[in-house]
Amino acid sequence: MPSPAGEGTSRPARRAVSRVTCWRRKGLTLLAALALPSASAETVQVAAASDLKFALDELAEQYRKAYPQADPVRVTYGSSGHFAAQIQNGAPFTLFLSADSTYAKRLEAAGLTVRGTRRDYAVGRLVIWVPKGSPLNVAKLGPAALRDPRVRRVAIANPDHAPYGQAALSLLRHHQLGAALQGKFVLGENIAQAAQYASTAADAGILAYSIVKAPSFAALGGTYWLAPLKEHMRLQQQMVMLRNGENTRRFWGFILSPQAREVFRRYGFVLPREP
Repeated sequence: MPSPAGEGTSRPARRAVSRVTCWRRKGLTLLAALALPSASAETVQVAAASDLKFALDELAEQYRKAYPQADPVRVTYGSSGHFAAQIQNGAPFTLFLSADSTYAKRLEAAGLTVRGTRRDYAVGRLVIWVPKGSPLNVAKLGPAALRDPRVRRVAIANPDHAPYGQAALSLLRHHQLGAALQGKFVLGENIAQAAQYASTAADAGILAYSIVKAPSFAALGGTYWLAPLKEHMRLQQQMVMLRNGENTRRFWGFILSPQAREVFRRYGFVLPREP
Protein backbone atom coordinates (compact mmCIF):
# COMPACT_ATOMS: atom_id res chain seq x y z
CA MET A 1 0.00 0.00 0.00
CA PRO A 2 1.47 3.40 -0.90
CA SER A 3 2.59 5.73 1.84
CA PRO A 4 1.94 9.46 1.63
CA ALA A 5 5.51 10.08 2.66
CA GLY A 6 6.60 8.20 -0.43
CA GLU A 7 5.00 10.82 -2.60
CA GLY A 8 6.39 13.84 -0.80
CA THR A 9 3.96 14.51 2.04
CA SER A 10 5.82 16.83 4.39
CA ARG A 11 5.33 17.78 8.01
CA PRO A 12 4.12 21.25 6.94
CA ALA A 13 1.45 19.60 4.80
CA ARG A 14 0.33 17.49 7.75
CA ARG A 15 0.24 20.60 9.96
CA ALA A 16 -1.95 22.22 7.30
CA VAL A 17 -4.40 19.38 7.78
CA SER A 18 -4.52 19.96 11.53
CA ARG A 19 -5.38 23.61 10.97
CA VAL A 20 -8.38 22.65 8.86
CA THR A 21 -10.95 22.37 11.63
CA CYS A 22 -14.55 23.35 11.12
CA TRP A 23 -15.41 24.57 7.64
CA ARG A 24 -19.06 24.14 6.81
CA ARG A 25 -20.89 25.28 3.70
CA LYS A 26 -24.62 25.37 3.23
CA GLY A 27 -25.80 22.38 1.24
CA LEU A 28 -22.39 20.63 1.38
CA THR A 29 -22.72 17.70 3.75
CA LEU A 30 -19.77 15.52 2.86
CA LEU A 31 -18.49 14.26 6.19
CA ALA A 32 -20.20 11.61 8.24
CA ALA A 33 -19.37 10.55 11.76
CA LEU A 34 -17.17 7.50 11.97
CA ALA A 35 -18.72 6.32 15.25
CA LEU A 36 -19.44 2.64 15.15
CA PRO A 37 -23.10 1.60 14.93
CA SER A 38 -24.79 -0.09 17.83
CA ALA A 39 -25.60 -3.73 17.23
CA SER A 40 -29.20 -4.37 16.20
CA ALA A 41 -30.75 -7.46 14.65
CA GLU A 42 -33.42 -5.26 13.08
CA THR A 43 -31.15 -2.83 11.24
CA VAL A 44 -29.06 -3.24 8.09
CA GLN A 45 -25.76 -1.70 9.24
CA VAL A 46 -23.79 -0.56 6.19
CA ALA A 47 -20.15 0.52 6.17
CA ALA A 48 -19.62 2.42 2.91
CA ALA A 49 -16.75 4.20 1.23
CA SER A 50 -17.33 7.95 1.43
CA ASP A 51 -17.36 8.40 -2.36
CA LEU A 52 -20.80 6.75 -2.16
CA LYS A 53 -22.31 9.39 0.13
CA PHE A 54 -24.71 10.92 -2.35
CA ALA A 55 -25.49 7.91 -4.52
CA LEU A 56 -26.07 5.56 -1.60
CA ASP A 57 -28.19 8.04 0.35
CA GLU A 58 -30.43 8.21 -2.69
CA LEU A 59 -30.52 4.44 -3.04
CA ALA A 60 -31.32 3.92 0.63
CA GLU A 61 -34.30 6.24 0.27
CA GLN A 62 -35.49 4.42 -2.87
CA TYR A 63 -35.14 1.13 -1.03
CA ARG A 64 -37.18 2.42 1.92
CA LYS A 65 -40.01 3.44 -0.42
CA ALA A 66 -39.88 0.18 -2.38
CA TYR A 67 -39.78 -2.03 0.74
CA PRO A 68 -41.47 -0.09 3.57
CA GLN A 69 -41.73 -3.23 5.73
CA ALA A 70 -38.06 -4.18 5.36
CA ASP A 71 -35.49 -3.72 8.09
CA PRO A 72 -34.26 -0.10 8.14
CA VAL A 73 -30.91 0.74 6.56
CA ARG A 74 -28.28 2.74 8.44
CA VAL A 75 -25.21 3.82 6.47
CA THR A 76 -21.92 4.98 7.99
CA TYR A 77 -19.39 6.56 5.60
CA GLY A 78 -15.62 6.60 5.87
CA SER A 79 -12.41 5.17 4.47
CA SER A 80 -12.39 1.56 3.30
CA GLY A 81 -9.19 0.71 5.16
CA HIS A 82 -10.50 1.99 8.46
CA PHE A 83 -13.74 0.05 8.04
CA ALA A 84 -11.91 -3.16 7.21
CA ALA A 85 -9.87 -2.81 10.41
CA GLN A 86 -12.98 -2.07 12.46
CA ILE A 87 -14.81 -5.08 11.05
CA GLN A 88 -11.84 -7.31 11.83
CA ASN A 89 -12.03 -5.99 15.38
CA GLY A 90 -15.70 -6.87 15.74
CA ALA A 91 -17.61 -3.79 14.55
CA PRO A 92 -21.28 -4.84 14.08
CA PHE A 93 -21.66 -3.94 10.41
CA THR A 94 -23.68 -6.27 8.22
CA LEU A 95 -22.70 -5.02 4.74
CA PHE A 96 -19.43 -3.50 3.53
CA LEU A 97 -19.16 -1.41 0.35
CA SER A 98 -15.49 -0.79 -0.34
CA ALA A 99 -13.92 1.69 -2.75
CA ASP A 100 -11.76 -1.11 -4.13
CA SER A 101 -11.55 -4.89 -4.12
CA THR A 102 -8.58 -5.28 -1.77
CA TYR A 103 -10.36 -4.77 1.53
CA ALA A 104 -13.41 -6.85 0.60
CA LYS A 105 -11.11 -9.73 -0.40
CA ARG A 106 -9.16 -9.35 2.84
CA LEU A 107 -12.32 -9.75 4.93
CA GLU A 108 -13.41 -12.70 2.84
CA ALA A 109 -10.04 -14.40 3.35
CA ALA A 110 -10.38 -13.83 7.10
CA GLY A 111 -13.68 -15.73 7.13
CA LEU A 112 -15.71 -12.67 8.12
CA THR A 113 -18.15 -12.64 5.17
CA VAL A 114 -21.08 -14.59 3.82
CA ARG A 115 -19.77 -16.96 1.20
CA GLY A 116 -20.51 -15.99 -2.39
CA THR A 117 -21.62 -12.41 -1.67
CA ARG A 118 -18.54 -10.46 -2.79
CA ARG A 119 -19.59 -8.56 -5.91
CA ASP A 120 -18.42 -5.68 -8.09
CA TYR A 121 -20.97 -2.88 -7.95
CA ALA A 122 -19.17 0.06 -9.62
CA VAL A 123 -15.86 1.41 -10.91
CA GLY A 124 -14.80 4.75 -9.46
CA ARG A 125 -13.48 7.72 -11.43
CA LEU A 126 -10.96 10.40 -10.47
CA VAL A 127 -10.99 14.10 -11.28
CA ILE A 128 -8.57 16.95 -10.69
CA TRP A 129 -10.76 19.76 -9.36
CA VAL A 130 -10.07 23.45 -8.70
CA PRO A 131 -12.32 25.94 -6.87
CA LYS A 132 -14.37 28.62 -8.54
CA GLY A 133 -12.21 31.57 -9.53
CA SER A 134 -9.01 29.54 -9.73
CA PRO A 135 -6.51 30.85 -12.31
CA LEU A 136 -5.69 27.26 -13.26
CA ASN A 137 -7.17 26.04 -16.54
CA VAL A 138 -7.42 22.48 -15.31
CA ALA A 139 -10.14 21.55 -17.83
CA LYS A 140 -7.66 22.22 -20.65
CA LEU A 141 -4.32 21.34 -19.06
CA GLY A 142 -5.33 18.38 -16.90
CA PRO A 143 -2.56 17.19 -14.55
CA ALA A 144 -0.08 19.65 -16.08
CA ALA A 145 -1.99 22.44 -14.34
CA LEU A 146 -0.60 21.15 -11.03
CA ARG A 147 2.91 22.19 -12.11
CA ASP A 148 1.85 25.84 -11.82
CA PRO A 149 3.83 27.50 -8.96
CA ARG A 150 0.58 29.00 -7.69
CA VAL A 151 -0.46 25.51 -6.62
CA ARG A 152 0.67 25.36 -2.98
CA ARG A 153 -1.69 22.72 -1.60
CA VAL A 154 -3.38 19.73 -3.23
CA ALA A 155 -6.05 17.83 -1.31
CA ILE A 156 -6.14 14.04 -1.60
CA ALA A 157 -7.47 11.21 0.55
CA ASN A 158 -4.90 9.60 2.82
CA PRO A 159 -3.42 6.75 0.78
CA ASP A 160 -2.58 4.78 3.92
CA HIS A 161 -6.19 3.62 4.16
CA ALA A 162 -8.23 5.26 1.39
CA PRO A 163 -8.25 3.67 -2.09
CA TYR A 164 -8.99 7.04 -3.70
CA GLY A 165 -5.77 8.38 -2.17
CA GLN A 166 -3.84 5.41 -3.55
CA ALA A 167 -5.39 6.01 -6.96
CA ALA A 168 -4.49 9.73 -6.76
CA LEU A 169 -0.84 8.87 -6.20
CA SER A 170 -0.90 6.44 -9.10
CA LEU A 171 -2.30 9.18 -11.35
CA LEU A 172 0.49 11.54 -10.31
CA ARG A 173 3.11 8.85 -10.92
CA HIS A 174 1.65 8.28 -14.38
CA HIS A 175 2.19 11.98 -15.17
CA GLN A 176 5.55 12.19 -13.37
CA LEU A 177 4.30 14.83 -10.96
CA GLY A 178 5.73 13.53 -7.69
CA ALA A 179 8.63 15.99 -7.54
CA ALA A 180 6.49 18.97 -8.55
CA LEU A 181 4.08 18.31 -5.66
CA GLN A 182 6.70 17.58 -3.01
CA GLY A 183 5.34 18.72 0.35
CA LYS A 184 2.04 20.06 -1.03
CA PHE A 185 -0.46 17.37 -0.04
CA VAL A 186 -3.30 18.10 2.35
CA LEU A 187 -4.58 14.70 3.46
CA GLY A 188 -8.22 13.96 4.18
CA GLU A 189 -9.07 10.89 6.24
CA ASN A 190 -11.34 9.85 3.37
CA ILE A 191 -12.27 11.19 -0.05
CA ALA A 192 -15.21 13.20 1.32
CA GLN A 193 -12.94 15.05 3.72
CA ALA A 194 -10.43 15.59 0.93
CA ALA A 195 -13.23 17.20 -1.10
CA GLN A 196 -14.03 19.52 1.77
CA TYR A 197 -10.37 20.50 2.09
CA ALA A 198 -10.18 21.08 -1.68
CA SER A 199 -13.08 23.52 -1.47
CA THR A 200 -11.79 25.43 1.55
CA ALA A 201 -8.06 24.99 2.20
CA ALA A 202 -6.30 23.93 -0.99
CA ASP A 203 -5.67 25.16 -4.51
CA ALA A 204 -6.73 21.87 -6.10
CA GLY A 205 -7.94 18.41 -5.20
CA ILE A 206 -7.79 14.93 -6.70
CA LEU A 207 -11.32 13.81 -5.93
CA ALA A 208 -13.98 11.22 -6.62
CA TYR A 209 -16.06 12.05 -9.68
CA SER A 210 -19.15 10.88 -7.77
CA ILE A 211 -18.69 13.67 -5.22
CA VAL A 212 -17.98 16.34 -7.81
CA LYS A 213 -21.16 15.29 -9.66
CA ALA A 214 -23.34 15.71 -6.57
CA PRO A 215 -25.60 18.79 -6.89
CA SER A 216 -24.49 20.32 -3.58
CA PHE A 217 -20.81 20.12 -4.54
CA ALA A 218 -21.42 21.18 -8.15
CA ALA A 219 -23.13 24.29 -6.76
CA LEU A 220 -19.72 25.47 -5.52
CA GLY A 221 -18.88 26.23 -9.14
CA GLY A 222 -15.44 24.66 -9.48
CA THR A 223 -14.02 23.14 -12.65
CA TYR A 224 -12.41 19.75 -13.20
CA TRP A 225 -10.57 17.38 -15.51
CA LEU A 226 -11.80 13.78 -15.66
CA ALA A 227 -8.94 11.29 -15.61
CA PRO A 228 -9.00 8.39 -18.09
CA LEU A 229 -9.36 5.08 -16.29
CA LYS A 230 -6.14 3.78 -17.82
CA GLU A 231 -4.08 6.51 -16.14
CA HIS A 232 -4.60 5.48 -12.52
CA MET A 233 -5.11 2.47 -10.28
CA ARG A 234 -8.43 0.88 -11.12
CA LEU A 235 -11.02 1.53 -8.42
CA GLN A 236 -12.90 -1.75 -8.79
CA GLN A 237 -15.45 -1.14 -6.04
CA GLN A 238 -16.78 -4.27 -4.35
CA MET A 239 -19.31 -5.07 -1.66
CA VAL A 240 -19.68 -8.10 0.57
CA MET A 241 -22.17 -9.25 3.18
CA LEU A 242 -20.63 -9.80 6.57
CA ARG A 243 -20.94 -12.90 8.65
CA ASN A 244 -23.69 -11.53 10.91
CA GLY A 245 -25.61 -9.96 8.02
CA GLU A 246 -28.22 -12.38 6.75
CA ASN A 247 -30.89 -9.70 7.22
CA THR A 248 -28.93 -7.67 4.67
CA ARG A 249 -29.57 -9.90 1.67
CA ARG A 250 -32.51 -7.92 0.29
CA PHE A 251 -30.58 -4.62 0.36
CA TRP A 252 -27.49 -6.38 -1.04
CA GLY A 253 -29.63 -7.51 -3.98
CA PHE A 254 -31.08 -4.03 -4.41
CA ILE A 255 -27.56 -2.57 -4.85
CA LEU A 256 -27.14 -4.92 -7.82
CA SER A 257 -30.51 -4.07 -9.39
CA PRO A 258 -31.03 -2.15 -12.66
CA GLN A 259 -32.55 0.67 -10.59
CA ALA A 260 -29.36 1.00 -8.56
CA ARG A 261 -27.16 0.78 -11.63
CA GLU A 262 -28.90 3.83 -13.06
CA VAL A 263 -28.19 5.81 -9.89
CA PHE A 264 -24.52 4.82 -9.94
CA ARG A 265 -24.29 5.78 -13.60
CA ARG A 266 -25.82 9.18 -12.90
CA TYR A 267 -23.16 9.88 -10.29
CA GLY A 268 -20.38 9.18 -12.76
CA PHE A 269 -19.48 5.58 -11.90
CA VAL A 270 -18.61 3.07 -14.59
CA LEU A 271 -20.71 -0.04 -14.15
CA PRO A 272 -19.31 -3.56 -13.89
CA ARG A 273 -18.68 -5.22 -17.23
CA GLU A 274 -18.70 -1.85 -18.99
CA PRO A 275 -15.50 -0.49 -20.62
